[in-house]
Amino acid sequence: MNLLDRLTPGAAPPAERQATATPAALAKLTGDRSAVAKGQPVGWSPDLARVLSLPRRDLASAYGDSDFTSLEAALRAPPGTRCICETLRKRCPTSLLPVQRLAVLEAARVGGGIFPIGVGHGKTLIDLLLPLVVPGCKVAVLLIPANLRAQLSDVDWHFYGGHWRLPNLAGGRWFRPGLPVLHVITYEKFSTQEGTDLLTRIRPDLIVCDEAHKLKDRKSARTRRFLRYLEGHPETRLVAQSGTLATRTIKDYAHLAEFALRDGSPLPLREPVVEEWAAALDPGTVVAPPGLLLKLVAPSHQLAPLEGENEAERDRRRVRDAYRRWRNATPGVVATDESAVSMSLVIRKRDPGPVPAELLAHIATALGGQRPDGEEFVDELQRVVCARQLASGFFHRWRYPDIGGTPQDPELILRWFARRQEFNRELRERLKRPAEHFDSPGLLVRAAIRAHQAPPYDGELPTWRAGSWPSWEEIHKRVVHVTESVWLSDFIVNDAAKWATRKGQPGIVWVEFPELGERIAKAAGVPFYGGGKEASATIIRETGKRSIVASLRAHGTGKNLTMFSRMLFVNPPADGAAWEQAIGRIHRQGQAADECEVELYQHTDELIDAFRKARDFARFIEQTEGTPQKLCFASYDWAVH
Repeated sequence: MNLLDRLTPGAAPPAERQATATPAALAKLTGDRSAVAKGQPVGWSPDLARVLSLPRRDLASAYGDSDFTSLEAALRAPPGTRCICETLRKRCPTSLLPVQRLAVLEAARVGGGIFPIGVGHGKTLIDLLLPLVVPGCKVAVLLIPANLRAQLSDVDWHFYGGHWRLPNLAGGRWFRPGLPVLHVITYEKFSTQEGTDLLTRIRPDLIVCDEAHKLKDRKSARTRRFLRYLEGHPETRLVAQSGTLATRTIKDYAHLAEFALRDGSPLPLREPVVEEWAAALDPGTVVAPPGLLLKLVAPSHQLAPLEGENEAERDRRRVRDAYRRWRNATPGVVATDESAVSMSLVIRKRDPGPVPAELLAHIATALGGQRPDGEEFVDELQRVVCARQLASGFFHRWRYPDIGGTPQDPELILRWFARRQEFNRELRERLKRPAEHFDSPGLLVRAAIRAHQAPPYDGELPTWRAGSWPSWEEIHKRVVHVTESVWLSDFIVNDAAKWATRKGQPGIVWVEFPELGERIAKAAGVPFYGGGKEASATIIRETGKRSIVASLRAHGTGKNLTMFSRMLFVNPPADGAAWEQAIGRIHRQGQAADECEVELYQHTDELIDAFRKARDFARFIEQTEGTPQKLCFASYDWAVH
């Protein structure tokens, strides 16, 4: 593909650019902050020296009108291409948005990129155009969440394809010679046992990660597989984009920046230094002073003090702002610094009425470590989840049903639990040393089966001789259990149904738990959209004339739901990124209402604390990413409704 040379004549190839990103003076530096003590200020390191020496650029002046004209002319669909925009009741995307132009051009110049682009700025079209502009790309992979697959294939591909030249879709009906092939893979499929060598079989030249925060956890099987492939295939280019690259810490995307920009990454490359920077930049009560990170602050750049802010808090805000400016001026980084929409957003607290005293007592018991049915919790997460369920009037428990009319043996159940715990401990230890076919619980179970089977396994796949497997294998199928929901009160169900059936004011009721969503939907007489392909394909065809209940996990990202302008959060998340994504389903381009309304329940201390944490994380994202966060710029009507 000659687009790179045509648009940026004389640009150095990727290998040369990477070689020049680190100055020669770096070799003279000694020492590294490899052992980081919590609470210590950020010190000097080769990583910091490298970042301070990176070339800077003003993205707003890096490209001119002639670059934009040439880009759109090269990517525009041939005359006569069928347009379906009228059928979809959408405005034709005849021109690229400013951030779309910059992202595509920057990827063409650098060969990769980190794009913290906010919700509603058209990341899908960027995804589809990147294989056409990245030099030498013949095979590309686009990673997306499963709940976006239907919208991409059924709507977006045809919507954008009527106006822009798109790559060949792997498995599609048409093939156009000379254009790259794009494989669309869901993160969920990549996480399965089938996905363990998926990239190895495809061998892409370019990987584009939409909603790249899905790869933030370096300990997950999907992220381990992803990074292992990039380590073994350093020639593969990477573009990672998301409206919330850093949801709670800069560690969420430091590894992605490393593989996308290599030595040109504006973040440390060594994990101990990443930890050190995170201690100074991340939200939290135990923090470290910015120390030498203040070298990122330009002498002329000052921030006005905030009311009640002490000097340490101001330094932290200054260094976050400086880090954001420094990162966004790095070649290969394209970020948005404004909201994609201008309509107002108001957030209100909704009163569901008096909380039953029985529920308050059970919540206190759960936070103390015991479920209402008497079972003891083993970790903090179980306590919090149970308290959140009880705030909505129910809780989960395991039930051991009769088998053939005969009750299961209580002593057998106890032995089952003990052996299960023993095997899980060994499983967790083995997962600390991931490798191909050894990076998920399911794959390790298969390896253990192969190691202990008779006759001995004689194949190419690896084995794992887990010492606890034989005793667990002997008993694990002998106990049958099911998860059931125990309902104690319908006070939240009834109030949410009342909200959903308010005359002339349809909206989205967001829930965390499917059984809660089903119960509210039944009470209100409206549909519930849980997980699965059918739900993803159907929810985007709603007209907005009735309310719906939807799973926040399944539909809280990616989808365009601007047919609604109201939403109610029954289980408010504690994650600022989750709020940004969910509100962005309606507060985005294409919204016809003058104002979007968001309501949430705050009737227990746990729900209040969750929303407080979400706002703290939203401030961190805004200060380090630059994109205005909806929880930060919304108007708050905190009178009880």
